[in-house]
Amino acid sequence: MQKLSDTSPEAEQVLAAVYRRMPPGQKWLRLGEMYRDARVLHAAGMRLRNPQATHREIHEDWMRTHVGFTLTEQIRVPIMDAEPLREVRAVLQVFTNLGIAYALGGSMASSVHGYDRYTRDAEIVVEPFAGKEALVASAFGPNYYVSSSAVAEAVRDRTSFNIINTGTAFKIDVFVQKDQPFEHSAMARRIAMSLPDRPDEPIFLHAPEDVILFKLRWYRLGNEVSEQQWKDVQGVLRTQGGRLDDAYLDRWAAELAVTDLLVGARQETVM
Repeated sequence: MQKLSDTSPEAEQVLAAVYRRMPPGQKWLRLGEMYRDARVLHAAGMRLRNPQATHREIHEDWMRTHVGFTLTEQIRVPIMDAEPLREVRAVLQVFTNLGIAYALGGSMASSVHGYDRYTRDAEIVVEPFAGKEALVASAFGPNYYVSSSAVAEAVRDRTSFNIINTGTAFKIDVFVQKDQPFEHSAMARRIAMSLPDRPDEPIFLHAPEDVILFKLRWYRLGNEVSEQQWKDVQGVLRTQGGRLDDAYLDRWAAELAVTDLLVGARQETVM
């Protein structure tokens, strides 16, 4: 069933062409710009409602409403001009230094491979790192919230934990790779992306096919109600049209029981 859209088919073709031509590194930098814009608009809205609101009150409200962080006593002095990509890079560097393979996924990866969009957090998948739990938990300074018990539990149970910079209000969700064929395949296929501002410091992210499959799996697990997940899938399909490994997609879609979703997404993105 075709979903309601406020974008005409012709406009969608124009958007797809623009994003197809845009270098991945440029999309990456645009994510930081959108995050800063969102922080500015949030602050303006709070001051409209309460002209006396302080920087800290605005920061605490952002942490509570957008990050779900309510441990007020742990929130540091707000850094209002923070650049979230710096936070992502810092976290990725910790895993690199500890020899733990990672792949950036989620909305950041779909923004690089498809249509970029505002996001207030990042998602990475890391290989299991039994024996290094304490090193990971202690690698971040006092500006970060990291629960050592959550790290240990995530490694033991192959689940996830959070890293939050309480000064910048940016959150990174860290998923420990499950011992499943698809997740092993996705990690093996990760790709390196050079960034225009730091070409000598590439980052690793999931390949576009794996981004599509991860998001379709999340869409199904979430009872198929997340419009944003669906739009992310469509954005990657449109932008990467003709460059995707369809056989790979078909194979793993069947394994993950999302073939019907993949078929539907493809039908909706035919232009």
